Amino acid sequence: MLWQRFRQGDEEAFTLLYQRYVRVLYSYGKKLIPDEAVVEDLVQDLFIDLWQSHSRLADAESPRFYLFRSLRRRIHRNGNGRFNEPWDLIDEEFHPVSLPKENEIIESEQTQKQKDELDAWLKSLPGRQYEVMMLRFYQDFSYSQISQILTINEQSVRNLVQRAVSKLRQLTISILTSGLFLFLLK
Repeated sequence: MLWQRFRQGDEEAFTLLYQRYVRVLYSYGKKLIPDEAVVEDLVQDLFIDLWQSHSRLADAESPRFYLFRSLRRRIHRNGNGRFNEPWDLIDEEFHPVSLPKENEIIESEQTQKQKDELDAWLKSLPGRQYEVMMLRFYQDFSYSQISQILTINEQSVRNLVQRAVSKLRQLTISILTSGLFLFLLK
């Protein structure tokens, strides 16, 4: 409904779309491009282009999906991000969460440390695996929607998720094994 109003030139609908999606698009873009200024420019340019061409836009079943896909294309077209190489030429093998307040603070610090470690592990994945994991588990897109965003087939998306989960599992096992080994040495 909001998308329809926007397409008809309703400025309030456009403002609501912008307010609803600008932060998540910016967050997604920052995961693909380290330069925040470039991400900000690309997101702003996306919304400017949307407004300028609102009457020519197709009907979108999901504005969120449409905007993510549009931003990703814009990033790819500008040669930025973690996926500068052509998708077909990348070989995945070569790319490399009531006690005393102190307990709450400790738990919060531990949770933040775990989030930081998971983020580091995810960033160590090859570009396509990282992006698929972000879209699947952080943005909650379906495999079908991810395949359309990345312009690859759905089975390739499933394979990328499986490989990424497998690599994360291997990393976790190796860290646990080395921690156990160090514990036994003490």
